[in-house]
Amino acid sequence: MPVIAVRSAGGKIIGYRWGSKGKIYKTPEEAEAQGRAIRASGWTGDDSQNYGD
Repeated sequence: MPVIAVRSAGGKIIGYRWGSKGKIYKTPEEAEAQGRAIRASGWTGDDSQNYGD
């Protein structure tokens, strides 16, 4: 799953998250660290699908 930029209603980037749902982080590196942790815990989902939907 990619790291996604989260934008406010005005279009300004307010943070980043790994996947389409979940915690919003201040940097893309923090969001990618979450993705690495999820994969390390055994998640084997298809990275092209929305996580949790």
